[in-house]
Amino acid sequence: MYKKAVSLALVVALSLGLVGCATVQVEAPRGTDIKLSTENTTTYKRIVKKRVFYALWGLVPLTPNSTASMVNPRTTHEIKVKSYYNVVDYVISAVLGIVTITSRTVEIQIVN
Repeated sequence: MYKKAVSLALVVALSLGLVGCATVQVEAPRGTDIKLSTENTTTYKRIVKKRVFYALWGLVPLTPNSTASMVNPRTTHEIKVKSYYNVVDYVISAVLGIVTITSRTVEIQIVN
């Protein structure tokens, strides 16, 4: 009986460590005119990625969660933004989820 309770507690703790909500602020650098792409194209000029860390399962960002620092306003006019969990994010969340730390990958696809 004790073994089952410990196993159940570990499964619940691991599941809670992988769950979270996180926000990403999609914004351009101040004073620029960058458009969000609505096209579903597979050709991009460049792809920029960064990992954002959060505390309290995504409630409090520990690293900047804005896309403004990822864009060069002189050479970029149109972007597409994706935010997702990849394998590394799941591993980080599984290990650090016990202390409420999670991560999320933010990707900007520069169209032109």
